[in-house]
Amino acid sequence: MSYKFDGTALFAIDSARTMSETVGLPLLPKEMLFMVLSGMPSTPIYNYVISKGVKEEEVEEKRHKLFREIITGKKDYTMIPFRISKGDEESPEMFLIDREIIPIFDKALEVAKNQYMTEYVGISHMTAAFAELYPEEFEYIMKTYVPTLGMPKTLNQLGGDIVNVFELPRALSSFLKVINNDYSEDSKECHICGRDEETKALIRVLMKKTKRNAILVGDAGVGKTALVEKFAWMIVTGNCPKQFKDSVIISLDVNAIVAGTHYRGSAEERFRQLIQFLEENPRCILFVDEIHLLLGAGACRDGDLDLANALKPLLARGDTRVIGATTEKEYKNYFSRDSALKRRFEKIKVREPRAHEVYDMIKNQINLLEKAHSTTISKQLVDDVIFKAACFNFETKNPDRTLDLLDKTMVCAELEGRKIVVEQDILENFNVNQKKFENMRVEYKRALAYHEAGHYILYRFSTELIEYVILAVSIIPAEDYLGVNVFEIDPNMTPSHNRNYFIQRIGAILAGRVAEKMYSKTLTAGASADLKKATRLAKDMVTRYGLVEDMSQDRVFLKDEQDDILGEQIITDINKYMDEILKEARKYTERLLAEKREYLDALVEALVEKGMLSNREIDELFEKIDLS
Repeated sequence: MSYKFDGTALFAIDSARTMSETVGLPLLPKEMLFMVLSGMPSTPIYNYVISKGVKEEEVEEKRHKLFREIITGKKDYTMIPFRISKGDEESPEMFLIDREIIPIFDKALEVAKNQYMTEYVGISHMTAAFAELYPEEFEYIMKTYVPTLGMPKTLNQLGGDIVNVFELPRALSSFLKVINNDYSEDSKECHICGRDEETKALIRVLMKKTKRNAILVGDAGVGKTALVEKFAWMIVTGNCPKQFKDSVIISLDVNAIVAGTHYRGSAEERFRQLIQFLEENPRCILFVDEIHLLLGAGACRDGDLDLANALKPLLARGDTRVIGATTEKEYKNYFSRDSALKRRFEKIKVREPRAHEVYDMIKNQINLLEKAHSTTISKQLVDDVIFKAACFNFETKNPDRTLDLLDKTMVCAELEGRKIVVEQDILENFNVNQKKFENMRVEYKRALAYHEAGHYILYRFSTELIEYVILAVSIIPAEDYLGVNVFEIDPNMTPSHNRNYFIQRIGAILAGRVAEKMYSKTLTAGASADLKKATRLAKDMVTRYGLVEDMSQDRVFLKDEQDDILGEQIITDINKYMDEILKEARKYTERLLAEKREYLDALVEALVEKGMLSNREIDELFEKIDLS
């Protein structure tokens, strides 16, 4: 029978064979093989005995004891020839082994196939086979290492997580990390909750026969890496499909693999080592964060082999599974431009969680933060943190921005020696912002309030803008902006994208400027930024979407194309229709703001007084107006 061994098993067999030759044995006996399986770093039993408090020097000492016993032991082995094929070897070298090793390999292959759904035999499978087939010898060797522990009946009783412990070759450890090793089989709860749909999508891709590579695309901070960590936890704890029970997720640091490779050939050698390791360990799933960095990585000049091209043949064969992560912008600008690389990956969109989903997603991480800072925080205050994090860090994404503010808030409580977080601990992070707000002139506050209230009225009462959900309005200065409407997009709503939709979109963008001009007679710098956004959207209506009846209905106006020659008349017409669109949007905005004048004024006064209002507070404010 022919056997397929992964890289760790090949290394163990080679080591045992070398040691046998060193002491003059004419063959590789099973005792020598198991001594290697039990006594060399990175093997399951070695990690187990170390976890039980046995020191490394003690393991080495007892290993030498077993070594001497093997030399002076029985000599009546039954020798048979054996070959192990390694990678591209056309005629692998033949050597002699103890016939009793063959049942171990057979049982190990059975374990690999039945329990772990793989055809590759690893050191864990061989150890399990030895324990089942030769229990007395297994017990003797185990008691040699740890006399007080007694004899475990099965490999799993050695400590459930040892089968999942996976050590990397030293040459690769500077740029690879085993994510599985961050978890143990005893982990009752994963600190990453939610993302069930994305996790199912990831598993479906990885279970495919071909092109089983996935790329997670989403904004920074939405939890792309956390999704992979959750999958690793599922593997270690057995909460995964059978096909992944023996899988190991390996994280690649792209910057580290090319660090110091200034000379031609040094990067290629690291790439070769990585690819060889992945080929010899098919149970490994490679995770590459910032996967767009593969393009050009390790190439000292144009024409040199980069990491992306080095991996393409491996990806094409489909033996290795790869998970990548990047942002939408970088996916479009870099990754998707390489069609050969792009077609080997299936895209999985990882969206930002909505505000009401954040708590359930991070509740286990909140527990970890509470333990770290020796504090507790109520659900009500967590909701307040979610609200304030959105107002002051709107340009970042959940759940990262909420976790960051929670961490800082608990630090404030810890510094004060309190075991319970209070509202002041949250506000402590925004003292500078609050002081800026308090020192602002009333007329400037009012101008900002009209600006943000104008946006809010348009988004709330425009019938076409059904996907926008406003969470809060603030005029307290943040790091990168003075005021903000905090909104999220409801993924369950599908807007019409007709002409009225875009007119209302432009109207909502212009509403801040219009409201300022109508009611406070002043303009702020934020208004000019809105003008730029509105102008671009108006241009898109004319040149990209074909939403102007008097222009050609059978074409769009492309950018930087050689065959797209725009005459002066066409340019004049584009500008004319853009002006008409902007005027139509302005009139719509003025009309709606006039109709909702009472709501607008009430919201402005509340903002001038408080600086920040949640949508719930605004609802209560508007209910009073309705009742009156």
